[in-house]
Amino acid sequence: MRRSFIVQAITAVALIFAPPAAHAGLLEFVQPHLKTFPQCDDDKVLGEIIKRFNKAEDTFYHRGIYLDSVDGTYESTLVEQTRSRQIPRRYCRGHARLSTGRHPTLFYLIEGGQGFAGTGYHVAFCINGLDSQRFFDGSCRALNE
Repeated sequence: MRRSFIVQAITAVALIFAPPAAHAGLLEFVQPHLKTFPQCDDDKVLGEIIKRFNKAEDTFYHRGIYLDSVDGTYESTLVEQTRSRQIPRRYCRGHARLSTGRHPTLFYLIEGGQGFAGTGYHVAFCINGLDSQRFFDGSCRALNE
């Protein structure tokens, strides 16, 4: 009797969480937000880059170089989600307008499903010539897809 109840409970749970036939895989059913994540010119993405760069300047670098704006953005590569590659990635470029008057190339990566608790997105960025710690290989090679 008890064993029958356990089997029925497991079957019920499996049916509740089973993906509909229209979906290609369980990941798309559980995390549909992975299919849609921001474009390169999204204001939230660019605002986050500006905020994080300026905060790092104030708290760590102290060079007096601030990021005023980003323009001329475009997508250089899109790596879509597949069975072997579970994280969709959008590689982008743009021109960083700095407080010094320079406008070097900005490389950034938007990764879907990498925000808090696997929702939202994550942004990694690098400004060419300003990666003094060589975090992205000095000339931003790690983000230059």
